[in-house]
Amino acid sequence: MSTPATAKTRGPGPAEPWRSVGTVVGNAGTSEFTFILRQFQAKVGDVVALSMDVPDSAYGALQRIYVWARVMDIQRFNPFFPYEAAQEIAGEGISLEDTVLSGTRDQLQATALILGATSDGNLAALFPLTYPVKPATEVYQPPAEAIRQLLVGGRENERSVAIGSLIARDDVTVRLSAPRLVARHLAILAMTGGGKTVAARRIIRELIGHGYPLLILDPHGDYIGLGKFQQLLREEAPDCEVRLFYPELLMQEDGEELVIKLISQMTDGLSEPQSDFLRSAFAATRAKTGEPTLDYIVRLASWVDHSIGGGNGRQIPTMYAVRRSLRIVHDRLTRMSHTSQMMRQSRKLQSFDFEPLPNPFSQPEKIIRPGQTSILYLGGYDHITQCSIAAITLETLFEFRANLTGRIAPFFSVVEEAHTFIPSTREGTDDAVSLPVIRRIITEGRKFGTGLMLISQRPSRLDETIVSQCNSFLILRLVNPKDQTFVRAIMENLTESDSRMLPGFGPGQGIISGQVVRFPLPVKVHMDADLLASEIGDEDFFEQAEAWAPDVNEPQRAAVAKSMERVSRNRSGPKHRRGGRR
Repeated sequence: MSTPATAKTRGPGPAEPWRSVGTVVGNAGTSEFTFILRQFQAKVGDVVALSMDVPDSAYGALQRIYVWARVMDIQRFNPFFPYEAAQEIAGEGISLEDTVLSGTRDQLQATALILGATSDGNLAALFPLTYPVKPATEVYQPPAEAIRQLLVGGRENERSVAIGSLIARDDVTVRLSAPRLVARHLAILAMTGGGKTVAARRIIRELIGHGYPLLILDPHGDYIGLGKFQQLLREEAPDCEVRLFYPELLMQEDGEELVIKLISQMTDGLSEPQSDFLRSAFAATRAKTGEPTLDYIVRLASWVDHSIGGGNGRQIPTMYAVRRSLRIVHDRLTRMSHTSQMMRQSRKLQSFDFEPLPNPFSQPEKIIRPGQTSILYLGGYDHITQCSIAAITLETLFEFRANLTGRIAPFFSVVEEAHTFIPSTREGTDDAVSLPVIRRIITEGRKFGTGLMLISQRPSRLDETIVSQCNSFLILRLVNPKDQTFVRAIMENLTESDSRMLPGFGPGQGIISGQVVRFPLPVKVHMDADLLASEIGDEDFFEQAEAWAPDVNEPQRAAVAKSMERVSRNRSGPKHRRGGRR
């Protein structure tokens, strides 16, 4: 690569000028090099390149290659302003202008991490550098189109997800590999306000544009605003549909498995005699297809009450234990259902079009289908119930994929507040019944077209085994030392320089790495401001306090309070041990 006097040249990409930004100095190797940077010519995160000769495979001739690197660090120093002079000036209170010292002769020294090398004219094949960079070699900033070709790496025809741009180059769009995204799992980790929801919404929008089936578990309503933008999204994807669901577990014929799962997940489960008695209750009280689970549990409890009246003394303790378990499940679901209903009818959410979640056992195709984004709003449900609903829904849908019946299409699940569903052992996993389900999906999902996107603001509270199975990561701003340590432990390709950048990122800035990109990149996530619902987001609680008026739904609130009192009494009674096991 010749270098004319104008410091402009042509590289392996399009015929655009390559701007000279510095010169290699010091000891340069095959993994990184240092170069003196010209003032204001590059920033941390920039992709730079240089040209050099290396031996060919036969060692008989030289081969011209292009070495690509990312600027990891820039240090500024002034050799004409030593520490001793600074101490003297500070100690004596002397102005720098009154001395012979120079304050304008500072130099910039940049450290660049080598990403790989390409041969002349071929940016698709990136191979490791096996011969050290030569000192005194000129370093260039490539044009935007050359960097875009490098990032794509010959996959121009592959479906992609545009997430934003390089932090240092607004003119370079960063695209993720869509096939690798939906099959190999992604974790988005950031502190509160770091931009994780903005990044997730950006990815969701792109997948909607591809018509890919999505299931979003939304505990706090961060994504239900998408339901208000059907028309806007259909301009990009004419056949797309966003449906907002709330949990309403319905029975199917011979579907008593749902009740068994609820009992095992909301209580300590049943002993073998208790399970045998419950099966006899199932046989005598058959479920009806489409019957609300709460109604069926009432019928079961009524049959158990009748059996207690006519049973023998030896069986009565077993019957009481089963009845107690049924009441716990019924009261918990009732209380949560009331709370969820009140939240959906609040001023903030009453304009949204919610519908009950179809039965995943009998109607999975109404939840998962091409072009449909299903958002399951879990607001109002406590931790245990949220985990139970998530476990039942995800496990059932995954089984339809795993048994290869073709009942539902491949799909991608978004799990917001992932630390709720997959807590670490330090947080306690007894109530996290969703943990083994998600662990199975993340280990086997690739084979059956079931991908996951895990989102959390507290990485250190996540199950390390599950998160380490994610093949890609988007790490935004993290300040908590425990979270930073956790991220460094699970991300093998996160350099020390990258980890030092995490606390300083602004909203929407982060590092993307893994199989969705060719190499780790500092990115600035694009915010979809046109998808922000005015009802959801940053709220002014002072205005709400000034406009506050008593709630007209006092009877509903009283019913919820009564239900909560009954659940508390059942759980704290002297004979209750969550499952009443005897």
